[in-house]
Amino acid sequence: MDSMFTELENTPLAERARKAILDAILTGRFENDRLPSEDDLSKMLNVSRTTIRTALHSLEQDGIVTRRRAIGTTINRHVGPSTLALQRLVGFDWLLEEKGHKVSVDQSWERGMPPEDMAEALDVDPSEDAFLAEKLYYADGAPAIFVRDLVPWRLIERTPPKAPVASLFEFSKRYCSTVIDHAVADIVPLAKRGKATKLELKQGQPFIRLHEIHYSQPGEPIAYSIIDVDDHYIRFEVFRRR
Repeated sequence: MDSMFTELENTPLAERARKAILDAILTGRFENDRLPSEDDLSKMLNVSRTTIRTALHSLEQDGIVTRRRAIGTTINRHVGPSTLALQRLVGFDWLLEEKGHKVSVDQSWERGMPPEDMAEALDVDPSEDAFLAEKLYYADGAPAIFVRDLVPWRLIERTPPKAPVASLFEFSKRYCSTVIDHAVADIVPLAKRGKATKLELKQGQPFIRLHEIHYSQPGEPIAYSIIDVDDHYIRFEVFRRR
């Protein structure tokens, strides 16, 4: 199974180990819903057992795996991209691909003043310069997800390329002075009225809108997204745990 992982190169190692293990889980590369031992995982990823233990603990906290003495680490039966989408453990492109769609993404960005509603949601001055991005995910050639992102320009350390990475989490690591740690999404059912969304829906047809605020680890709001989802392609599942 060594070939399913690439060697981890940069810090934080525990986070990278967690992502590598999660990727392997979601693509079905573990047999019988059981993970290898900590020793085997540490050899596969060329990291310490402590790093592997931290990564597995994080996955257990998210309800993805269960760890039991004498049994080992097993994958919980409910786990799949649909369940994990709102935790943003998987990207929207991966989520659509998992549903069997051929996926393409159009994305663009500009530097300018944010729309008043987005500035108000993030509590920033509407006259402040901002990174404003749009991403349209296509499933088999049809618009399935439309995303609008806002990041205050004062947080941008490096000017992004013409087509930056789609995930704001990864974007913040590469180009921002503050890294996104988590996000909170408000789920709102809507119906298409006028030009409210770029999804190709008939007037009055329902869709789901997520208002997502992205936070740093201390809880500072640093980015905002509006995400429109055609639930013909995706139905979100929410996993709750005591």
